[in-house]
Amino acid sequence: MFSQERYMTIAHFDQSSCEKIVHELFDELVGGSQPADNRLLRINLLLREQGLSNTQLRSIHCTLDELAENVKIIIKKTFRAVNFD
Repeated sequence: MFSQERYMTIAHFDQSSCEKIVHELFDELVGGSQPADNRLLRINLLLREQGLSNTQLRSIHCTLDELAENVKIIIKKTFRAVNFD
């Protein structure tokens, strides 16, 4: 979330077991690749390597409604991956 001239983390999802699923999931998210006045929320796809800092692979900027839809997509896909694959 953008606040006081910087982005702050409000949630973290970890699905490091299958890179293909993570990239497919990110392709399904709604929003835009560039920030806009109405898109002050951002979801980052980060590569977290042991002992190193995170590397940002992709970002999507979204509105509050788009964020709600994205969280729904993330939870649904993660539930399916964990329970049915």
